Amino acid sequence: MINTVASVAQEIYEELGEQSDTSIAAIAAWIRRNIGGLSNMLDKKYEIKDGTYEITPNLTDIEKYIFKKMYSIYYFDLKIKSTASLTSTDYVSVKDDFGSIQKINSNEVLRNFYSIRKQEYEELKSLIDTYNLNQVNPLQIAGDDIFPGNYNPENIDRTIYGN
Repeated sequence: MINTVASVAQEIYEELGEQSDTSIAAIAAWIRRNIGGLSNMLDKKYEIKDGTYEITPNLTDIEKYIFKKMYSIYYFDLKIKSTASLTSTDYVSVKDDFGSIQKINSNEVLRNFYSIRKQEYEELKSLIDTYNLNQVNPLQIAGDDIFPGNYNPENIDRTIYGN
């Protein structure tokens, strides 16, 4: 399947749970702006074709997952910024049945977003390290680094084997 900006944006949007504070178009714009970041992290050149918006070379599942993780970190950065601007006020929730009131501490919400973002970042680093490690191939295999052995079954120390 060919990866396009729209298809990757659609996947990210669905995996976020179709949040009302973002859209597929906003995610697609982020993808177009950050394809170079993916290239730098994975040491591989990705481009978006004009007109068709196809991502070349085609993203593998792990590359797509890394890109989604990058967006997830960006998403939580936005959440942290929007919550940080509201830290001076606490939210109050009024429930219908018996008139109960719930006060939410915005500092606690902010702390939770930081924790989730940190966890996402650690997972991204681990994914990138594993990806890059799996992409490493030896530069040269000369074959002359092994000395010829001299195996003679008569020279085996019989005391080791109990004979």
